[in-house]
Amino acid sequence: METNEFKVTPEKLKGKTVEDLAITTDAVVIKFTDGTFLDMYLDESGKTLKTSTNKLEC
Repeated sequence: METNEFKVTPEKLKGKTVEDLAITTDAVVIKFTDGTFLDMYLDESGKTLKTSTNKLEC
């Protein structure tokens, strides 16, 4: 499986409005009103916190 690395830039998230939030034992996903998602999760080893952002285009 291909692994993609995404860099989260705080400045790009500043000022966005949170629409929804999901929390599990291994991850937190924040959905913003513009369709952007911020994912924070533990890697497969459970030792490293990873982050990524993505945006759904309709």
